[in-house]
Amino acid sequence: MTQPRSDRPQQIAYHQYDLEQQLTKLRSDAPIRAHGRDSVTLVKDAGFSLVLVALTQGGRLPEHRAPGAISVLVVNGRIAFTAHGERLELGMHSLVTLPARVPHEVEALEESAILINIYAPVAHTDAVGLEAEGEARGLTT
Repeated sequence: MTQPRSDRPQQIAYHQYDLEQQLTKLRSDAPIRAHGRDSVTLVKDAGFSLVLVALTQGGRLPEHRAPGAISVLVVNGRIAFTAHGERLELGMHSLVTLPARVPHEVEALEESAILINIYAPVAHTDAVGLEAEGEARGLTT
């Protein structure tokens, strides 16, 4: 098992992530103080992204739509997750799922961290199509 580079997202592989270490770094960076949130993309691969988000109390992810189905796991703290006109209050270890392109927003009710999985199915199954899809999503260099 290899340790991923912390300065860029990794493709899906056999990696271990120390979320507490990542959160310590996020909570000490300037963006969280200025904007109430900061994040790091841990994994970005064709059809799948994994994003860790740190939020201060009152920090928000304003209403937006994800390109694919999502799951949001509350790592610590408490958040309000709003979609379909319904506000859910979620505590540590709570999980919510949502289909693609549904408007939703997040607000931290206290200092919190969430782990977001975004699943966007790959449209191509051949090597040329997969490469083009990866380039279109910014996954290749």
